[in-house]
Amino acid sequence: MFEIGQIVDKENYTQAAIACNKAGDRHIELQDGQYVIVANAAPAVPTVQEQVHALESQTGLTRAVRELVLAGNSGASDYVRAQAQEIEALAAPLREAANE
Repeated sequence: MFEIGQIVDKENYTQAAIACNKAGDRHIELQDGQYVIVANAAPAVPTVQEQVHALESQTGLTRAVRELVLAGNSGASDYVRAQAQEIEALAAPLREAANE
C-alpha cells in the first residue's frame, strides 16, 4: 500500500509509519517540505578488523590466548581450537599487511 517514493500527508502519516516499520526497509523523511517514503540505507559491512575484534570479544580468544590454544598439546577442546583457527584465518591477512 505504501511504496518507496510515495508522498505521505498528515491524514495517512500514522498508517504509513506503521507500514514502514513493518516492512523494515523504508522510513519517512522530510524532503523539500513534503514527507516522502524512502529506502533505508544498506547496513555497513564490518571490516575484517571489526570482525576479528567482535569474535575476540565474544569468545575471549585474543591473539595471545589463540597462540596458547593452537600450540601443540594445549589441552584445548576441538571446539575451542576450531574457534581459534577461525579467528586466526581472519586475522592473518591483517598481520601480513601490517608487516609490509
